[in-house]
Amino acid sequence: MERRKQLQKYIQRAKTSLTFERSIPIAQYGLFLALLSSASLMLVSRLFVWPYYRQTALAVFLVGIIATIVLMWWKRARAKESLHTLDHYFSHNELVTALSFKEDEDPLVQSLLVKAVQKAEKAFSEFKARKKALFRPKACIGLFVTGVVLAALYLFPATTQIEAIEVEQEKAVIEDIKKEVAKLEKKAETKEVKEQLKELQNTLKEANTAEEALREVVKKQKELALKEQQLKDKQTASEDGASEGQGLSKEEIEQLKELAHMQQGLTQNANNTQTAMSKLGKPASNSLQNAIASANNANNNQQNSSNSNTGQKPAGNAQSNNQQSQTGQGQGQNNSQSGNQQAQGSSQSNQQGQGQGQGQGQGQGQGQGQGQGQGQGQGQGQGSGQGSGLGNGAGSGQGGRNLLTMPDRLGGSSETSVDGGALGDGSHVSEQQGNGPITKGSIRPYDEVIGSYKDSYLESSERLQLPKDLQNVVQSYFTSIESQ
Repeated sequence: MERRKQLQKYIQRAKTSLTFERSIPIAQYGLFLALLSSASLMLVSRLFVWPYYRQTALAVFLVGIIATIVLMWWKRARAKESLHTLDHYFSHNELVTALSFKEDEDPLVQSLLVKAVQKAEKAFSEFKARKKALFRPKACIGLFVTGVVLAALYLFPATTQIEAIEVEQEKAVIEDIKKEVAKLEKKAETKEVKEQLKELQNTLKEANTAEEALREVVKKQKELALKEQQLKDKQTASEDGASEGQGLSKEEIEQLKELAHMQQGLTQNANNTQTAMSKLGKPASNSLQNAIASANNANNNQQNSSNSNTGQKPAGNAQSNNQQSQTGQGQGQNNSQSGNQQAQGSSQSNQQGQGQGQGQGQGQGQGQGQGQGQGQGQGQGQGSGQGSGLGNGAGSGQGGRNLLTMPDRLGGSSETSVDGGALGDGSHVSEQQGNGPITKGSIRPYDEVIGSYKDSYLESSERLQLPKDLQNVVQSYFTSIESQ
């Protein structure tokens, strides 16, 4: 029994050696084919824009390696094959003959086993010393050439490959947006907010570019802001007694809190996306940047108003031809040779005196409320002197919408001209925003100008070709402020 084990060890060593000798050529050809397939895909990706071409080439290479390993395992040497191969180096086939008998007690079998063990070491040495063909010159040359070509294709990408990489990065930005929206949707508790975020997720699945996805996020943020404003108006109306309803329900109060939180999340998501797009060299359009900036300002104002003390509401008065302005108090005094003038708030008061003279007084005030009111007045008297006065004051109070400052058109009131020439082809070089000139406007009542503001904004929205649902948001906004 002991002699049989010794012979089996030699057979196992021969089996390992045969498996290794067969695996080396298979590995060379398999690696060559894997590199060749990967290099072929890299070459094809230079012909057109193919996103994820690098990942595809790597996947094909790994598949080739796995297939090579499987083939090496399938072609491994078996025990019977190893037995006959090693027996070939025995002079009278003692190995196969000795192991073909099962009874070790037989004297003839014992004699064969002894002779086989005695010749096993010499036979195995001759087996190891036989000529082997481990390396395949053609496969080795192919490996070297293919490796050099693949490295060159990777280090020197074509224009189409660079564009494909940019598309990959843009898709990664879209995926980040989807992940953030999915997180917000999981945090949402009220049914309506959860449905709004699910609708946004479905819309983002159809977005092909990062700007489209960002526009959808900003649009949804504005819709949530409009819904929040409607709930706030309802709450304010019930508190002031203007509405006969019972105020906000418990579910609406929870929805109001959640709307503010979701708006902040969407705004933060939009800011991160805008930063990522800028790093990619594809900044958002001006209209989209303005929309994001508006959302940031709205969130900042909301946070400031929530941190302020809402229990006290001081008010300031300003006189302008016996009119009151609710934005603050300012006083200015102006004396002529025989007249006095007093201005409170942002107003011009009357002057009394002998002779001819004019006086002006101005005041500015700021309050905790939202809104701004201004008044103007002029007075003339008879006298020989002229005087002017400027007074500044600060106050706080609840703002109103009685008066608005209307900016004047730059360059006069002439008709605008449009260049109808054809646009030429060119590439984007740079984009820079600067501060434009500011001109003093005229003060008009709020009710007179809200209609013109609405018409102007809707006309610009039509020129921008906004989506229909976003136009509905704009229309709903003006409808809500006109009804106040």
